[in-house]
Amino acid sequence: MTIKPLTLLAVATVAVTLSGCATTKLTPPATDFIGSVPADYNAELMTFNDEPSTGFHGGNMTYQYTPENALLTVVIQLQNARWSWNFDRRTVEKELFPHACEQFEAPLAAGMGLRYWYAGSGGFVTQVLTSATCQTLGYTQ
Repeated sequence: MTIKPLTLLAVATVAVTLSGCATTKLTPPATDFIGSVPADYNAELMTFNDEPSTGFHGGNMTYQYTPENALLTVVIQLQNARWSWNFDRRTVEKELFPHACEQFEAPLAAGMGLRYWYAGSGGFVTQVLTSATCQTLGYTQ
């Protein structure tokens, strides 16, 4: 059986396109948050940028840490462009912020900000979570 060069080119193009989509980093929404953390936290938080994506409730989750403003963005992207998020920002904040306050207590106390970005149809970005927010909501002391 002989594969025609045009067919081989089409298959290669699709493979490159799909693999490019899987590894493309999204540009997070703009923010006015400005924070800073000590150099040791900055180095540790930068490792989040190298973490592979993981499955998360019908999507893929990745991390994007920006050292210029000490902001960690947890990006959750739908796997299918036809799918849509069907919950709102307040629900997500109520469910995820207590856990985030506990999990990231030390870096938050050092000045880091954290937000969740649900990318895709019906998507949204949460408020930036800070140590002060955790204290105000009673999630930390």
